[in-house]
Amino acid sequence: MYQKPKGTRDLFGFELERLETVNSIARRFFKKSGYQELKIPWVIDKRVYVLIPEGTASVWRAFIENKLSLPARFLYIGSMFRKERPQKGRYREFEQIGIELLGESQPFYDAEIIEQAKRFLEIIGAYDFFIEINSIGCPKCRSAYKNILKSYLKPHMNTICTDCQRRFGKNFLRIFDCKEETCQKIYDRAPMITDHLCLECREHYAHVKKYLGIFKVDSKENKKLVRGLDYYTRTVFEFKQKGLGAQDTIIAGGRYDLLMKELGGSDIPCLGWAMGPERMLLALPQDVPQLEDRTSIYIAVIGERYVETMLKVRDTLVKNDFICVMAAPEDSIKDQLRQANRLKVDYVILYGEDEAEKGMYAIKDMKTGEQHSIVPDQLLQFLKKS
Repeated sequence: MYQKPKGTRDLFGFELERLETVNSIARRFFKKSGYQELKIPWVIDKRVYVLIPEGTASVWRAFIENKLSLPARFLYIGSMFRKERPQKGRYREFEQIGIELLGESQPFYDAEIIEQAKRFLEIIGAYDFFIEINSIGCPKCRSAYKNILKSYLKPHMNTICTDCQRRFGKNFLRIFDCKEETCQKIYDRAPMITDHLCLECREHYAHVKKYLGIFKVDSKENKKLVRGLDYYTRTVFEFKQKGLGAQDTIIAGGRYDLLMKELGGSDIPCLGWAMGPERMLLALPQDVPQLEDRTSIYIAVIGERYVETMLKVRDTLVKNDFICVMAAPEDSIKDQLRQANRLKVDYVILYGEDEAEKGMYAIKDMKTGEQHSIVPDQLLQFLKKS
C-alpha cells in the first residue's frame, strides 16, 4: 500500500485552515512592517537533490544572485526538511515562517525583530510564552573564551558525553545544548561567554537590552542559550511556549553577521528568526483571530534622545490598530525617508529637535505628499480621520 514517508503528514480540513490563517496573517503583518515575501526553491542542490533544511542561507543566495539592494527585509513561508526522529510537533517535513533583515548592524534592530515576533504571536492568539536572550559575542570574543572554557573542561573531558567531546572540537558552544544531566551539572559551574565579551559586543548587548526595555518586552537572560551554526554572532534568542514539554521552542533567531562571508561575499550584517507554525498551533485557541487591514505609519526619529518619546507614540498607535515601523536613530533622515518610500507606508511621522521645541509632530501623507504639523493630543484623531 502506498503511504506517506515517515515524519510527514497530510493536512486537510480545519487543521489546514488554521495553518493557512496563520500564514495569511504573517503575510499581511510583515508586509505592513516593511518585509517583502520571497519564494525560494526547496531543492538546493540538484546533484544530490538536497532538500532545504532552513531558509536563511537561501535568502542570502537569492539576495546575492538577484543583485538586490540594502537594507532589505524578507519574509519566507514554506516547507523545510530534516532527518530526525519524528516527535509530537516535530516532523521531518515541516512548515516554517521566517523573517530576514539584511544590512542593519545597530542593536535597535535586534530588539525590533524580537518585539515584532512578540506582537505577531499576540495577534494570532498566543500569550503564554516567555523570551530568553543571550549574546555569544564575535570571533574575537569566542577565540579568547574557548581557551578559558578549555581550561575549565580539561579535568572533565573524560566525564562529558562523546557528543560533547566531538562538539567541542567542531563548534564548542554547542556543548551547552546537551541534555545529558551529567554534562549539564558540569556546565552549570562553567565560565559563560556572556561574562567574557569584548568591549564592542558588551556595548551592543547592553543596547539590545536597553531597547527591549524601551519596547516593553520582558525577557530573561539564559547564559547557556547558543546556536548550532558558526555564522551566528552576538544576539541570540528563543520564544518558548508553556505547556509544550521538551519541544517548547516556537521561535528561534538572532544575529548572523558572518554568514555572507561564508557564502563568498563581503561582510554584511544580518539578523532574523524562524517559527514553526505547526508546533505553535498546538498551543493556540481553536479559532485563530483574523487581521484586519490597517493604516501603516513609519516613524522617523532624528536623534537618539527622542527614541523613548517616539516609542511611546508607537505603542499608542499599535494599541489603536495602526501598523508602525520605526527606524534606528543612528540612520540619517535621508535614509529613513528613502526606506519609508520603499515600504509604501501611508504616513511618515518625523520627530527631532525642531518638532520637540514646537511641541508638534511633522506628518507626511505619502500618497498625496501633503505635510501637516499636529499637536500630540490630535494625532490619533488626525490619523483615524485620514
